[in-house]
Amino acid sequence: MTQEKIWFYDIVKTMEPRWVMSSMATGAVWMLTMIVGAKFNFVFLKYLAGILAILAIIFFIAFVIMFSLRIFKFPQEVKKDLSHTIAANFFAWIFISAAVIVTIIRNVLVPLWWCVDPVLSSKIFYIIALVLGTIIPVLVPFMLTISEKVDSKHAIWIWFLPPVGIFVLVFAWNFMALHGIWQNWIPYISIFYLWIAFMLYFLVSAMIYSRLKFHSLPAPEVAPSFVIWLAPIGVSIIALNTFGKVLDKNNLFHWNLDFIHGFIQVISSMIAWYWFWWFILTILILWYYLVKKSIPYTLGWWALVFPIAAFWIWLKFLSIDLSCAWLCSVVWIVWILALSLWLVVFIKTLIWIITKKAFVRPKL
Repeated sequence: MTQEKIWFYDIVKTMEPRWVMSSMATGAVWMLTMIVGAKFNFVFLKYLAGILAILAIIFFIAFVIMFSLRIFKFPQEVKKDLSHTIAANFFAWIFISAAVIVTIIRNVLVPLWWCVDPVLSSKIFYIIALVLGTIIPVLVPFMLTISEKVDSKHAIWIWFLPPVGIFVLVFAWNFMALHGIWQNWIPYISIFYLWIAFMLYFLVSAMIYSRLKFHSLPAPEVAPSFVIWLAPIGVSIIALNTFGKVLDKNNLFHWNLDFIHGFIQVISSMIAWYWFWWFILTILILWYYLVKKSIPYTLGWWALVFPIAAFWIWLKFLSIDLSCAWLCSVVWIVWILALSLWLVVFIKTLIWIITKKAFVRPKL
């Protein structure tokens, strides 16, 4: 296919959900840039965050247009992806990106006055995230359950995307409630989905840990996806802490808030140290790939950006809970690392698009 001329519908045919990772990763770097700019009062970083936010929205809208064309023009290709043991989980990127955009609108575009109707825009992306975030985590496990081709060796880190997405949904909704949008019923949704996300994460963790113990490592092309294991840990802390803030503003459950906040602090601390344990293991495995097998560039490199950007975002909540200001001292290192990695992947993706390599479906 790389030797032949590639037409427009050839591109549409390859437009799988993996492409929307660019929107989600850009949104995560936006969030980190905004936090750094606010912490050190650097106005130019706030505008940089705004530019990244607009890019994330453009990437998402462009993907939605192309993927909608793919659904109508090549429905069998979409169905094939839904029944694939690995590609099916990529569909979670869609509602994750929609939920990230809800957070973008409320926390960047509104303060910068770059959004015409923030309430309506938030509701539209919220509904998209809610509908897809309810259907996909049910549809994908169902498709994999009825499939006769699923094997334990197929349980790789991409399987974490559905629980990651649900956690992102929760904190996106919490930000909406904190800004007074549907605040009377969002907390009920948040607590329901928090429970689902944690249980799904534990189930997937058990399957993947078993896979690591009893099977060889997967191909180097999917090595970047190992970092996804860090994502649900970070976004769960953000979801829990923003849920606590929503309860402070509107305590619909009439709970003892002192107990709830203490419980959230304890759970967040335990999850955080678990994250550090997995971070060390992740570094060792990626080093092993680099030394023994190398890690060729694919669109999967976008999976590296989001967990790294989310690192300091949840570290901010942890430093507040534990009153550890020293945890914030790593902000510059993490921000520079995340932004540099985003630039590298963005440039490589542009090169792939120009050379048409990006429109060749990889072997999964």
